[in-house]
Amino acid sequence: MGFLDNFEKGLERVVNGAFTKTFKSELQPVEISGHIRAEMDSKASILSRDRILAPNTFTVSLSVPDFKRMQVLGDSLITELTELATKHAKKQGFQFGAALAIKLVEDSTLNLGQVSVRSNTQNHEIEWMPSLDVADKRFILKVGQTTVGRDASADIQITDNGLSRQHFAIIWDGKNAAVKDLGSTNGTRVSGRTITEVAIGADTQIQAGSNTFIFRVIARTVNNDQAVS
Repeated sequence: MGFLDNFEKGLERVVNGAFTKTFKSELQPVEISGHIRAEMDSKASILSRDRILAPNTFTVSLSVPDFKRMQVLGDSLITELTELATKHAKKQGFQFGAALAIKLVEDSTLNLGQVSVRSNTQNHEIEWMPSLDVADKRFILKVGQTTVGRDASADIQITDNGLSRQHFAIIWDGKNAAVKDLGSTNGTRVSGRTITEVAIGADTQIQAGSNTFIFRVIARTVNNDQAVS
């Protein structure tokens, strides 16, 4: 649990007692996190029903006294803010086109306790690619049909005796996806229902064998080939 979580739960422990006394009646780090979340929500762009692109760079302006106090926390503050922003993005279903970056700057025009946040989405070309997550592993899918099963002949081989040699397939046409059972012995279920073939969207859960597979559509910046979940 980070120090921002402590603030959120009303615990007056940051790094030591000196910070507790300093921040007791002044701007708190959790307030900065709230401003970042609000900016992210207001600037997120809905590209399709399952794809929402959020800004990935945030510049947080603070009054001179507040900035100097936050500097005392060093890199740990930026790490905490980044982690909380990432958690918020996942909860909201947002995706980033490039790595998330947060920077604090001082602004002499701001009064004590005031916070101003500017955001930007890096000007990278974004492409959306499908993936299948299972057992803490991510498999990038191809256009066309990607088969899943326990045999080496499957495009994605999973060691699971509950799976047929080629159990099911994900079909991706570049925009839309479907899952198709390949005549498996134990069947394929989507959200608990046995299926033959059905269209699926982002974050659909597919049960097969003893595993739950999650279909996702993730953003990737074309210029640096970086995928962001």
